[in-house]
Amino acid sequence: MKMPRPPRVLTRRAFLGSLLAGAVAGRLCAGSARHAVPPDRLARLAPGANICRWFRFPSRNTAGHFAGYLTDDEMECMRRVGLQHVRLCVAPAVILDIREGRPRPEILPHLEEALRRLHQVGLAVVLDIHNEDRQAEQDPDWQSAFERFWNALAGRLSQFDPDLTFLEIINEPVFDGREDEWFQWNLRLIETIRGRAPRHTIITSGPNWGGIRGLLRMQPVPDANVVYSFHFYEPFPFTHQGATWSSEDVKPLRHVPYPSSPEAVEPLLETLAGHPPSRALLERYGRERWNRDRLAARFRQAVEWGERHGVPLYCGEFGVYPRHAQPGHRAQWFRDFGTILRSHQVGWAVWGWDEGFGLARRYVEGRPVVDPVVAEALGLAAGC
Repeated sequence: MKMPRPPRVLTRRAFLGSLLAGAVAGRLCAGSARHAVPPDRLARLAPGANICRWFRFPSRNTAGHFAGYLTDDEMECMRRVGLQHVRLCVAPAVILDIREGRPRPEILPHLEEALRRLHQVGLAVVLDIHNEDRQAEQDPDWQSAFERFWNALAGRLSQFDPDLTFLEIINEPVFDGREDEWFQWNLRLIETIRGRAPRHTIITSGPNWGGIRGLLRMQPVPDANVVYSFHFYEPFPFTHQGATWSSEDVKPLRHVPYPSSPEAVEPLLETLAGHPPSRALLERYGRERWNRDRLAARFRQAVEWGERHGVPLYCGEFGVYPRHAQPGHRAQWFRDFGTILRSHQVGWAVWGWDEGFGLARRYVEGRPVVDPVVAEALGLAAGC
């Protein structure tokens, strides 16, 4: 039997966070008659962070891992840092029984217990089915199994408080050149989930990796209880420089500056003499002069789409890969983007709590500590 928790003291930071959350809800609802997402529910979508490694790329597929990946103390720490919610990334490879088209019975109880524990400390959860298998998502047999899977999963998740539990259909659908296929499948998935979870808010996104480009190609779905997500990793040559899993022209990039200009990138061009596509990419990045104003203009495209259609938005991922980025330039990007988030009051979740693009939680003398630069830029505390 668990002992009752002492009442949580509302710190100044937590109080300011609650004001920000309320502002987010007010902005999303103001002047909008086209959605029916409760304002208090929307307020929980900021601030947030992705939990990347619990049910996605787990170090071990064991009961011990799933039961103990985050302790209760660390979850309490997330609240003290200032988070209102988490985006819990769950890979289909971990949870989906593809032959049966259902959640794996040995994993589902662990997922449900994770939700209960996160809710118990006051964290809302965006349950993100985090697919990264791009061939599978365009396979009609896989799609059919995925629909059956969501039918079963939504039925199980309908028991959880809809004010604390958001259902995100699938991570970053691609469908480049086949966008209409995604739009039709998206409608079927929403209908499937809605049939089993009539009160829960669904989160969906556009094609083309779930970014702003795909969002702008969408039309809102005929369901009023839906939030529209987009991810923001721009400018890509800066945020993904040197990432080994990224595009071939980005992999060789090192020490890419931010802000950008032709003069800033010029010293790096000679190092890319053996990689002409990468050199051309970096030259273009310099000419485009990425800075806070350019970031803001790009972000406003999403905001204006949401305002035009009267629907709420959610920036479900953003961050900068740190291995080859200069710390001062990375810090400037986060300061600029944090300012943009505050100016538009859109709900958000940084990538991630437990991966290096964002907060990058580590342990110091047994206590969780996050990247202080990122935390400060986002209005969060750096530790517990």
